[in-house]
Amino acid sequence: MTSTYAVTGVLERRQTDREGALLTRCALAAFGLHALLAIAALVLPRLEPEHKPPIEYVAVQIVPAARLGVERPRPSTPPPPAPEPPKAEPKPAPPEIAPPPDTPTLREPAAAKPAPKPGPAPAATKPAPQPAAPAAEPEVQGSERGSTNALALGAAVAGLDNPDFVYGYYVDQMLSMIQRNWVRPMVGSGVEATVHYRIQRDGRIVEVRIATSSGINSFDLAALRAVQSSTPLPPLPRAFREGSLGVNLIFR
Repeated sequence: MTSTYAVTGVLERRQTDREGALLTRCALAAFGLHALLAIAALVLPRLEPEHKPPIEYVAVQIVPAARLGVERPRPSTPPPPAPEPPKAEPKPAPPEIAPPPDTPTLREPAAAKPAPKPGPAPAATKPAPQPAAPAAEPEVQGSERGSTNALALGAAVAGLDNPDFVYGYYVDQMLSMIQRNWVRPMVGSGVEATVHYRIQRDGRIVEVRIATSSGINSFDLAALRAVQSSTPLPPLPRAFREGSLGVNLIFR
C-alpha cells in the first residue's frame, strides 16, 4: 500500500509539473503575442503610405487686363524744359543827324527863246480799211465711204421735250459726240430719219427708237447706232432740275 501511495504521489507531481510547464509556456506565448501586436501597432502605420486628400483642379480663364478695367502704368513724360531767360533787346542805334542842306545859289534867268512859228497843218489821215466780214462757216460734215452729207450742227435737233432747257453748250457737246459716230450709208440725197432718245441725269442714253423712218433700213440702223455708240454723254447741267431730257434728232 505504501508503495502504491508513493507511485501515485510521484505521478501527481509529474502531472503538476507538466501542467505548470504548460501554463508557463502558454503565458510566455501570450506575452510574446501581445508584444508582437504592440510592435506591429507601432511599426505598421509607418510602413503604410499616408492617405493624402485628392487634389481638386479648378479651370481658370485668363482675362486681359483691358477687359477688367485695370489701368496700365502710363509712360512717364519727361518734365518740360525750363524756359529760356528772355534775351535782352538790342538797344536802338542813335539817330543819324543829317547835315544841313546846302543853300542853293541864285542864277540869273536865261533869256526867253522866241516861240516857233506855226508850220503847215498836217494832212488828214485816211481811215484804215475795215476787214471784210468773214464768210459764213459751212456746216460741219462727216465723211465716211465717200459720203458728203452728215449731221448738221444747230439744225439737227428737231425738238426737246422740255422747253426750259436753255443750255446751248450742252446741245453742242451732244451733237459733236454723236457726229463722230455717224456713218452715213451710200444712199441718195434728201434722205432723213428722226431718232428719239432720252438722256438720264448721269448722261446715259436710253429709250432709243426711230420716231420718223427714212424708208431705208440701212439708213435707220446707222442713225440708231450713232446715238447708241455715243453713250454716255456728259451729265446734264446741275442747274437743270429735271431727272432726264428727251431729244428728237434728225439725221440727213
